[in-house]
Amino acid sequence: MVRFVRDHLKYIILFIILAAAVASAFIFSGNGNPDILDEEAYTLLRETITSASETGGLADQDSLYTLITSWAEENGIKYKTDEAGNIIFTQNAAKRNKNVSSSVVCVSYDYKTAAQNADVLASAALIAGTKLDSGRKRVIFLNNEDNSGAGYKAIDKKYFKGKAKVLYLDQGSSAYLSRSSFGKNCSSIVIPASKEKTDCDTAVKVHITGVPSGTIGPDMADHPDPVSVFSLLLTRLKTKSVSFQLTDFDIGSAGDNYPVSLDVTFLMNSYSVSSFTGYIKKQIKSWENSYTDEEYQGISFTYEVIDDPEELPETAYTSDTSGMLTNILYTVKTGLYKYEEDDEIPEGHEGGDICGINCITDIRTEEDSLYIDLVSEAYNSDYMKRITGDNKAAAKLFKCSAEVNEKYPAFMNDKDALYRTFTKTFTRVKKSSGLSGGLKERSDDFFTPCSYISLLGKKADIIHLRLNPKKAVALTNTILLYIETKGNFFSFPG
Repeated sequence: MVRFVRDHLKYIILFIILAAAVASAFIFSGNGNPDILDEEAYTLLRETITSASETGGLADQDSLYTLITSWAEENGIKYKTDEAGNIIFTQNAAKRNKNVSSSVVCVSYDYKTAAQNADVLASAALIAGTKLDSGRKRVIFLNNEDNSGAGYKAIDKKYFKGKAKVLYLDQGSSAYLSRSSFGKNCSSIVIPASKEKTDCDTAVKVHITGVPSGTIGPDMADHPDPVSVFSLLLTRLKTKSVSFQLTDFDIGSAGDNYPVSLDVTFLMNSYSVSSFTGYIKKQIKSWENSYTDEEYQGISFTYEVIDDPEELPETAYTSDTSGMLTNILYTVKTGLYKYEEDDEIPEGHEGGDICGINCITDIRTEEDSLYIDLVSEAYNSDYMKRITGDNKAAAKLFKCSAEVNEKYPAFMNDKDALYRTFTKTFTRVKKSSGLSGGLKERSDDFFTPCSYISLLGKKADIIHLRLNPKKAVALTNTILLYIETKGNFFSFPG
């Protein structure tokens, strides 16, 4: 009798396994349609965002917020917002999926980078608006104006509680998955500043405008940098022993993004003007040759000479102040840090790979000081100490100080349930869509908001998914199919 029961139970288990296999195949083919996305609605919203950005319709963060929420209201999609400007879409779980871990899709919204991120913003909106028979689904548009992380720092951690499966989406030239990214420090070098009366007869004003905003990352060397022009001009005057005075200047800060403009006035005597403006012309020509892509067509780099005494400023920074600023800008190592052969290089990396980034984002005046603001990003705390140590050493060399204002740890996810299930789902969607190429996993060599999210949900399984225009539709379908099938009895685990 015992043997009969044991054999009978064995057949029941075998039947369940076979049934699961058949049902799984059924879900991911035929009635398990992987093409869930309404591509027409997706394309229309993407084009609306792009057009609004390019024609000046997105003049501030409120205008992008209004575009997103108006779209939701027009389509009958419920949402709520919090005091930090985060837009939260929630679809409650179907009864049979009430015990399934929640799925959370996060995306940053910043009006300054909306055109570059139109695909990912449209993707997140359509994920929010697509009704699914699934566990709880949340899509959160996080207010990330100026890449400051304001929305991430203020969002209620209840949205990431338990074993939530979190997908942070952004956009780039290549599509991939990542389970790790750099840490981030925001710091300032403080320069004592004082002014004196001017004694020069001519002013040379330099203007750079129209530089596109962008998130700091490995492309730093290729991005137009107004601060580097400021540094070059100061260094030129110093090395040529030109007697000059620095008056007003303004760096077009975009928060923790790349700076977008420069306005600066140099005072000098008329006999020095021709040589200096000749050098400026060479810099303008260099920019024209370097930044020919369509995204840089709005850049304007000009100068003007003013010799009317009544139009000249009455005060300027002292030579000590302008000298310290010149020296520090020249000394601070801005750009990419890379692994050297004698470093303890982490597994999966090699010499020459990026291990850190250091970028000047602003130079501002407050009372009797100048502040050089920097964003530093690094693979881990050891490499971050190297970068911030270099910044402090540069400041100390010229008797100035450096202070770290904010710090966020590097992100590392050692869980693989979300990663495995998502990649399997993408394989099915890829076959259905006829898309070629896979979806690689790689480590981010820059900071991502996954660090913020990981501090909110200690048990959450988080991955960064980068979309590109070629795979945006397929990846959006993958997200929808993943959410809908996750936790179903015959679906992949997750």
